Amino acid sequence: MRNPDNAPLDDLLFDCCQEMFASYELVVEPRPREEFPPRERLSFCSVMGFGGKQMRGALVLASTKEPLEQTNIGDAESQRDWVCELSNQLMGRIKNRLLSWGAEVHLATPAGLSGNNLSLWPAKLRAPQVFKAADGHICVWIDFEYLDGFELPTTPSATMEAAIPEGEALLF
Repeated sequence: MRNPDNAPLDDLLFDCCQEMFASYELVVEPRPREEFPPRERLSFCSVMGFGGKQMRGALVLASTKEPLEQTNIGDAESQRDWVCELSNQLMGRIKNRLLSWGAEVHLATPAGLSGNNLSLWPAKLRAPQVFKAADGHICVWIDFEYLDGFELPTTPSATMEAAIPEGEALLF
């Protein structure tokens, strides 16, 4: 359920989120933004900043308990760490794609917080992606700004080398 008003980065987030959770054998189904769960249902949230010469912003990943429990077999006390790890993996996928489009970003360490402390201001909220997953919900959005007149191209650059695929290791 892509919003026709999405920026290219919002669409990139949408694709990367579906791909990442598929790697954990969790099907995430797009839902309308109106299905954003009430904050008391959100278990944990992570915020991860990024920045570079072309753009800067933050990625937010919030989830109800069901998707976190299905993708992480650790104890409940590790769910805060787990949602931070998921945002780290998700932002890593986005970074890999941005590199092939000529945008280099550096990532900050994700910060986790209890989702029920999350308070959204709809007037400021940037196009959340809402997914139904494992009898719960996953919500992701990215707030960003381009710097120095940069605009994200609509296709990857033919001159940029492809990034290493997610899940592979590079040893040197």
